[in-house]
Amino acid sequence: MTPDEIASSPEARLGGALLWMVVAAALLCVLILLGTALAPAQLREIGIRYIAAIAFVFVWSILFVAMTLLAARATPLVASIGIVAWVAYRFGVAALQGHWPLVADLVGEAALAAAFCGYMAEGVRPNAYYRHRLPMH
Repeated sequence: MTPDEIASSPEARLGGALLWMVVAAALLCVLILLGTALAPAQLREIGIRYIAAIAFVFVWSILFVAMTLLAARATPLVASIGIVAWVAYRFGVAALQGHWPLVADLVGEAALAAAFCGYMAEGVRPNAYYRHRLPMH
């Protein structure tokens, strides 16, 4: 396919799971902003380690939405590194605090992070949307 044909294909448009990921990230930003404005005491109650995780995922969400709307080619890599770093940080905090239920929860989140990273690296829509190419099968 020519670059023009790829650009005009449905996969090269923001849609499907990629669109839902952007919507979820945008809603996450709104939730964090509202929660911080309306219930700051609850944020302070979770402690500095988890405040850092919330701040990180807030920045990640803003970057993911902005980079996706700009169709930046680096988005899949940057988003994947951010997700892995966020889950790894939270896993480390939970493990150091000895909270086995959180550790178990984060092992599940690691599986979700692997799925996210795999989709961003090899999914048809991310390849067409961000890189304007379709994978060859």
